[in-house]
Amino acid sequence: MNAVRIFLDVGAHNGESLDVALDPRWGFEKICSFEPARSCQRVLRGFRDERVRVVPAGLSRTTGSATLFGAGLGGASVYADKVNLGGDIEQETISLVRATDWVLANTSAGDEIYLKLNCEGSECDVLEDLLDSGAISRITSIYVDFDVRKIPSQAHRQTAVEERLREQRRHFVTRDVLSSPGGPRAVREWLTMVSDHTPSASSRLHYRLGLHRPPSLWLASVVVRLVLVAKTVLPRAMYAQAARCIRRLGVVVQATPSGPLPTGFRRRGRRSLRRGT
Repeated sequence: MNAVRIFLDVGAHNGESLDVALDPRWGFEKICSFEPARSCQRVLRGFRDERVRVVPAGLSRTTGSATLFGAGLGGASVYADKVNLGGDIEQETISLVRATDWVLANTSAGDEIYLKLNCEGSECDVLEDLLDSGAISRITSIYVDFDVRKIPSQAHRQTAVEERLREQRRHFVTRDVLSSPGGPRAVREWLTMVSDHTPSASSRLHYRLGLHRPPSLWLASVVVRLVLVAKTVLPRAMYAQAARCIRRLGVVVQATPSGPLPTGFRRRGRRSLRRGT
């Protein structure tokens, strides 16, 4: 069986890191997005690329179910004491899959696997399970955003996990050693360090045009780009009027290294839902 280059996006949210992973320069042949929140799964399924597989569950150390606090929000976590969740939050019962079971069932020993972890406290559950079972040996490189530091009951685990990764000589990168503050920019910086590929001209053009994105996000990105152009060429009064029109549409935008990535259209009467990655 031929080796496959795989990207595992754990904590995919609305596809911010997925958008980076789809860049043909990395040469990923399979991209698996793990996301337990149903509202985010709908966005992820809109991405138009046959390499993408949406896994409607969170990775953890066991298979089962759990309560997701702050479902759909950027800081959603299975740990209720996460400091940035606040008091008035939605809860959702989600599915969990044991990391070792999934990796052994869906990858081969020779595959080249890049694991991105931004899962609001569950990163230590995933890494400890892979370390305990030995399945960590299948992972080529890891980017981990240690959100356990925001969870009083779990913060102590980060140091122990990092020590175990070093002991087993596993390559891993944390946000602390990158120049990017986090989010998709940090993921791109990590991949630039560890992976590269020479893509075809057609695949580069397809990516630059944003044709891999869900239609609503693609349309919103076109609108945003037009506004950015308008800002440079229109008189101030005309630009201000155009900007007001965009705000009335409620386009939610996040800047990415490949250009503005809208995360959707904000519905009136609802809070904007965002995540860093």
